[in-house]
Amino acid sequence: MTFLTDLDDLIRHHHGDVKKLRDIRDTIKHDNFITTDDKNYVESLITEHLKNQPLDKSSSQKKPRPKIELQSKHTKLDSKNNITSIFSSNKKLGVIGGAAAAIAIIVIVGFGATNQTDIGQSSLNLTANNTLLVSVDESNYEKADIISISGDALSNTKSVELSIENADGIKIWKEVLGTKNNGEFSTLLIAAGGGWENGGVYTLNVAQNDLTSKTQFKFSP
Repeated sequence: MTFLTDLDDLIRHHHGDVKKLRDIRDTIKHDNFITTDDKNYVESLITEHLKNQPLDKSSSQKKPRPKIELQSKHTKLDSKNNITSIFSSNKKLGVIGGAAAAIAIIVIVGFGATNQTDIGQSSLNLTANNTLLVSVDESNYEKADIISISGDALSNTKSVELSIENADGIKIWKEVLGTKNNGEFSTLLIAAGGGWENGGVYTLNVAQNDLTSKTQFKFSP
């Protein structure tokens, strides 16, 4: 850069006394000599505000660029790896969670099946070909509740005998029913009267010839 170019930069960026700098520039443009003091003044401003700064700025701007680009690529790569890692971990957790859920379902179903056999469902003591079944509509009853009994018999030409035993094992109710053409039977009774004084687990029995079946329910007086 020439002395006059630097002088223009000082004026443009308002470094120093702008009026004085313009006067100096006009003097130089008219081929007149400037004083030593004016020259020293301009050079001091050039040294303070202009010298080496453009070079330093350009170098400081250019050097970090490769590092920034490399860092950006590295970050993308790490992000991709992290996503893969997270997906893999989630996939493993999903497999483990699915296995645990399956085990839980098996346990629940098994537990429910056991409870149903104990209370409110038929417990069979029959041959392999027997279909004599009996059940009640609830697993718990209170005094004066209506109990709905239904079942399915192997033979539709023979009647079935129903009976209830209280918690002390005493037979407190009995009824003989005919079956429908499809072998089904049903009846209603009221949980009240003699033998229904005490609470506990009551047993409903059904018999047809040598075939028997039973179910249990809870009663609260």
